[in-house]
Amino acid sequence: MIALVGAGAITLALSGYAVGATRHDGASERSTTCAQANQEFEARTDRFRKQSQRIAREGNTIRQDEIVTARLKILTLIVGQNPTCFGAGTRAAAAYLQQHPSVSQEGAAACELTGIPSKDCTIPND
Repeated sequence: MIALVGAGAITLALSGYAVGATRHDGASERSTTCAQANQEFEARTDRFRKQSQRIAREGNTIRQDEIVTARLKILTLIVGQNPTCFGAGTRAAAAYLQQHPSVSQEGAAACELTGIPSKDCTIPND
């Protein structure tokens, strides 16, 4: 009887360990996914900021507008595909850009998404 209870306790302990190990692997996978998403987002955000500064210095062209729009769409897709990896403010800015891509408000939302302070926001709005 004692042997049976002992075997049951060992089985229960091992199954708990197996479940815990499985959950830990999932957390590790999510952490890796978020690290990759955040790294890609930061690299693309940095390029976006540099281009925005260049536009402010040199003036805007149609081609630059197309590049800015494409880069914003890519950033919003990164956030949209990895929502648990980003904070509420970033998710909100990305969702806003996806739902309301009007030119008059796109610049402000783009600055918010990319972390450009409003006083330095020179993204064209026309």
